[in-house]
Amino acid sequence: MIILIDRPRTAPLSILILLVFLLITQLVGLSHSYQGLRLHDSPSVLVLVAAICSSLVILNMPLRDPRLPKSDISRPFSTSTSKLRSPEDNITPWQYMSVSWMAPLISEGVKRQINDDDVWDLPWEFKHGRLHEAFRQLRGSVTRRLLVANGRDLVFTTTLGLIELASCKRFLIYLDDLDMLIRV
Repeated sequence: MIILIDRPRTAPLSILILLVFLLITQLVGLSHSYQGLRLHDSPSVLVLVAAICSSLVILNMPLRDPRLPKSDISRPFSTSTSKLRSPEDNITPWQYMSVSWMAPLISEGVKRQINDDDVWDLPWEFKHGRLHEAFRQLRGSVTRRLLVANGRDLVFTTTLGLIELASCKRFLIYLDDLDMLIRV
């Protein structure tokens, strides 16, 4: 409802997180239905489908406001050059998570050695002068300032790492179960 009323121009990541948790809870709830899906499960299935569709829409929305100028930003999937900023300033959450925008640089690196002129300039958020000034304006101990400056990235990286760890562990358990079935 918020998305319909507010009509955001950029990906609302907080809503995406809520949708992912909603998706997980619906999947867990439906997986504990021992008698298969029944008519009374249809609201849960509809919520699941709506969460998936909404997540896909958000994953394909831009991370940066499309009204901002982008003349000095390289387009995703274009050849990299030091004359333009990294496509990170102009990608979707899905492209960010899959790192698919790096494909041209990676394919060039497979063919030959990459030089400084072959790599994009840093995105605006990672320019040294901007980061230095933002860090200087924070107050408190160095540890507190580091946590405030990097907290979002720490939470994001930790969350993705835990999801990867849980997925790998679940996959290994599945392989062990499969191996025991084959032996029997």
